[in-house]
Amino acid sequence: MADLDSAFADVGQEVSEGERATRLYEQRRQADDRSKIAKAIVYVFVWAVVGVLVIVVGASFFLGWAKVKDSSEYAMAILSSVLLPVVTLVIGYYFGKDK
Repeated sequence: MADLDSAFADVGQEVSEGERATRLYEQRRQADDRSKIAKAIVYVFVWAVVGVLVIVVGASFFLGWAKVKDSSEYAMAILSSVLLPVVTLVIGYYFGKDK
């Protein structure tokens, strides 16, 4: 009878260790997913800024700065007023204070 109680205790301990390992895995997985999402959003923002800058420099080289000044200011305003708040929102959401 003692052997049976010991076996049940061992199984119960293994189950609790398995549950703890599963919780730790889920937490690591969630942190990795958050990190990937935040990195993707930041990369999109950085590449958008680089793309706009390359287009503006190329257009000003071929067409002249006077012709592309208004459109380049508009493009930078869009980046700063639309994409930058999205980036800060995503980073704040995913890396903000844990509940």
